[in-house]
Amino acid sequence: MEAARPGNPPRGRGGRRWPSRLMMLVGAGLVVTGIVVILVPIVSTYLRGGADDKALQEWRSGGSNALVGAPHDPDAVPGASTAASCKPNSAPAEDYALVSFVSLPQYGYAGVAGNGDWNTLHERSMVHYKTSPAPGQKGNVIIAFHREPHYEHIDQLATGGTVAVQDRNCTTWTYRITGRWTLNPTSVSQLDDTPGQYNLTLITCTPWWQDYNRIVWRATLVQPQPGV
Repeated sequence: MEAARPGNPPRGRGGRRWPSRLMMLVGAGLVVTGIVVILVPIVSTYLRGGADDKALQEWRSGGSNALVGAPHDPDAVPGASTAASCKPNSAPAEDYALVSFVSLPQYGYAGVAGNGDWNTLHERSMVHYKTSPAPGQKGNVIIAFHREPHYEHIDQLATGGTVAVQDRNCTTWTYRITGRWTLNPTSVSQLDDTPGQYNLTLITCTPWWQDYNRIVWRATLVQPQPGV
C-alpha cells in the first residue's frame, strides 16, 4: 500500500470507487426510468384495447350491429336504420354510441364510444364529449379517439366518405365528411359549437402511435334528413 505523503490524507480502499458506483447507480436509475416510460403507455394501450373489444362485443351481442362490416356503395347514401334484432339500451350504461367508418370497409373499423371528457380516453379509446349534442341532434357532435391500437389507417378517411353513428335507441345516423385537416393540437377550432347545423367532428392523433398533431374531420348529417 502506498504510504501517505506528508500533508495529504490517506486514501481508503473505496476512495476511487465511489464516483464509479455513483455513476452506476445513476445509470441504473435512468434505465429503470426509461423502462417505465416505455411500459406505461404500452400497458395503458393494452388495457384500453381490452375495454374496447369488450364494449364492441357487448354492443354486438345486444343486436346493435347495423352497418358494421357492411359493403360500401360509394354512390349510395346509407339511410338511418333500426335493426330488427337491435335491443335498445341493452349495452352497459357507459357505452354511448357505436361508430362505424363505413367508407373503409377493408379495415372493418368500428368502436363504441363512452360518454365523458378527455379523461375518459385514459380508459377507453373513443369518447363522445358529454357537453356536445347527441348523435343526430343540432349542433356539433364531438367524438375523439386514440388512433392506436385499432385505427392505424384511419388517415385514409377522406372528404366524401361516410361515418355511421348508432345510438342506444338503435337509430343509425349517417354523416358525410365535408372537411379534413391536420393541425397542431392548440389549433383545433373545429371543436367549437356550430349552432343551427347538424355536424359531427372527429379528432384523433397523428402519426400513428405518436402525438405530434391532430387529424380533424368535419361531417354533415345526411340520413335521416336533418329535422325529420
